[in-house]
Amino acid sequence: MHLAIQLPDFDMLASLYRDDPESFEAFRRHVLREVVDAAPPSLRPTLELLLSHIESTRAEAATPMEAAIIAFRMMQNSVGQLHNIWEQTQQAVAVLQTSMIIAQVRK
Repeated sequence: MHLAIQLPDFDMLASLYRDDPESFEAFRRHVLREVVDAAPPSLRPTLELLLSHIESTRAEAATPMEAAIIAFRMMQNSVGQLHNIWEQTQQAVAVLQTSMIIAQVRK
């Protein structure tokens, strides 16, 4: 995936947010749109749903800090789910390998 947008450094983004929050928000939405549009077509519907969920959650937050905390918790939950799936996959592979070894030994 190649994005045409070059992100400014942190200080520039912080300055934009502080001095012109509306432009910062427009830039943020534009960058997110670019990421979704640049994703493989098979992933776009899922990314659209995720982006919609993030935006609605941000809109409901009382403060930018609350929005950041909510986003962080969403990421934590996602990482936790990935970790659980990874452990389940490892366990399934171990069971399969054990079954194959037992089958080989029985021959």
